[in-house]
Amino acid sequence: MTNILNKAKELIFKVSLVFTGAWLAIALSFQLYAVFLLASGQEQEMTRISNEISWRIDGSFKSNPDNIWYEGDEK
Repeated sequence: MTNILNKAKELIFKVSLVFTGAWLAIALSFQLYAVFLLASGQEQEMTRISNEISWRIDGSFKSNPDNIWYEGDEK
């Protein structure tokens, strides 16, 4: 029984390590893309992307159907 628990713990650790590594890779890629946009003079594109993320996540935009906090007409 202890062997099964140790294997389960090891598997959970490895899965969380993979997800953490993937999250860090995605975040670093996005940050490098943002630096590239700013360095190449495309501030408007970075502003558009930033606004799109804010509109989707920020709770103050609840009237937008694309927002995760959208409180539309529930019938």
